[in-house]
Amino acid sequence: MRKCSNRGAFSWQFGFRVKSALDGACVWDRAKRPRMAPPHKATRFDAGGGAFRSRSGWKRGVIASVPFLDNGYLSVTLPSSAAVLPGISAHPSGALWLPDSRTVLVADLHLGYSWAQRRRGELGPLADFQARDKLLKLCAELEPQRLVFVGDLVHAPRPCELERAYIEETLTLLAQRAAIVAVRGNHDRAFAREFGHLALSTAEAWSGSDITAIHGDRLDRSPIPQAGTLVVGHLHPCLSIREASGASQKLPVFLVNAHCIVMPAFSPFARGYDVAAGLPPDLQFCFQGAPVHAYLATPTRVIHAGPLASAIDKLAEADAGTASRFRSFRS
Repeated sequence: MRKCSNRGAFSWQFGFRVKSALDGACVWDRAKRPRMAPPHKATRFDAGGGAFRSRSGWKRGVIASVPFLDNGYLSVTLPSSAAVLPGISAHPSGALWLPDSRTVLVADLHLGYSWAQRRRGELGPLADFQARDKLLKLCAELEPQRLVFVGDLVHAPRPCELERAYIEETLTLLAQRAAIVAVRGNHDRAFAREFGHLALSTAEAWSGSDITAIHGDRLDRSPIPQAGTLVVGHLHPCLSIREASGASQKLPVFLVNAHCIVMPAFSPFARGYDVAAGLPPDLQFCFQGAPVHAYLATPTRVIHAGPLASAIDKLAEADAGTASRFRSFRS
């Protein structure tokens, strides 16, 4: 799949591409020659006939069972998640989804961040509810049976009264939806003492579905599994994207190969470490010298940007006077 515009959705599934009829139809044949039609002349499709029809007549094509809007126009949506390894999908929120065991992995949630910043004298808004709403929305979408926090579930020890109430309420709501496992992170030093009475379990690592999840703050002291895939957080990986206007933003990124997956921070407040600056040596060791692929997490979908080195080169070549190379990535 490829994102080509901010308007409409596209599909390459049957050898040509179709734009949502909301803004006008756009059909590419197998030679990828575009044919545009304004909304009042938008292309319509026959649900079972293997042909599509425009105002100019019928055109042959390969159409499978596809959803239609009430007005007969084709409804095309792109999948939001991306399969990064067999049995493991990356979600746009920054979570990993293991559908076989119905398990969600979330790294670096940092509940209580706003209150912790206030205790340090930074009088910003109390915006932690954004993190909770994001997490509850994810659980409502995927309906997991198990929720594994890969470290840094909370931001700071010794929470104030309101902060403690917020964290306890959030974890209680989540425990009603799924079994919770909290893997220790460097911000969770006092978590077991302060929140161990809640309906959850704590651990130094979690294993299941041929993966082992640890936080990753002490990779030099952590046993690296000889088989399966290691999943870590802690780094908050991201890549800087420069748009055609010259403005830039950081997008969270999954770093993936068969040996290791580095998850982006789930917290909406994490600034992130731009991996274009290079990976720490201990993480390079976890990837065991094999190529690392980058999966960018946009607000609506995960995009495979290809090998990390190639993705960094493409972004470095992006020029403010031309369309961003980000648009050329396929997912």
